[in-house]
Amino acid sequence: MTIKLRIFAMISVLVLNALACTFAGQAPATQPPMERAITEMAGTLQAQQTQLAGGGLLAPSPIVLPSETPPSEMPLPSMTPSITLTPTITLTATLSVPMVSVSEDTNCRSGPGVIYDYLGALTKGEKAEVVGKNSENNYWVIKNPDYAGTCWLWGRYATVEGNTSGIPEWLVPSTPTPSIPAAPSGLSGTRVCKTILLPAPHVEMVKVTLSWTDQANNEEGYHIYRDGTLVATLGPNEVTYIENPTGIPSATYAVEAFNAAGASARKKITLSCP
Repeated sequence: MTIKLRIFAMISVLVLNALACTFAGQAPATQPPMERAITEMAGTLQAQQTQLAGGGLLAPSPIVLPSETPPSEMPLPSMTPSITLTPTITLTATLSVPMVSVSEDTNCRSGPGVIYDYLGALTKGEKAEVVGKNSENNYWVIKNPDYAGTCWLWGRYATVEGNTSGIPEWLVPSTPTPSIPAAPSGLSGTRVCKTILLPAPHVEMVKVTLSWTDQANNEEGYHIYRDGTLVATLGPNEVTYIENPTGIPSATYAVEAFNAAGASARKKITLSCP
């Protein structure tokens, strides 16, 4: 039923109640025609009221309005966190890396010995990481401090810091076919001369100092000659020689580098007393 029909029914009830207070029951036949018509209309409306009441039109269902609770008093919606933060960083202890240093500048080669190619050097105070060892020959295999890759360092002047228990043993590589070492350069010399009075006055050298620049990287050592005669054999990387000759006022000295493949060209210098 529409709202308009309900309103009409309510107005009809009010009119009927008002007429009921003036007219009761059937109008007498002696009423004038106008009054009788009104009485009959009232009866008809009362009957319609009864019929409408029986159909439930006079008791409309109440209209339920939404709650008018002030916003400040309304309960807040329940919020459930949907993001869970999980730590992803795991801290682990840093492992000790064995490091080597040397007390004297030491060449680093492709194997344990001067017959192997020169690959660089570890200088005094410099450090390098140790990756292997050869205990039999007293060599450490290190990360080459000068170039990419590794090289073998003689352990005579070496000091290793850190845990070395896990360092693997390396096998000695195949012996390379040696090449003749490069000749030294920049040979120079000084002499100290002295006048000898007895048995006859003469002048002779009493101290000779030779120096040169090492140009080889695979030498086993150096030979020193005086007037064509071998007078000394030095080790690798040597760059000076000193002697105290007697009875020699003048001499020609020569220096050569050597290894198993042979010797370099000789560099010569002549020294004489005034």
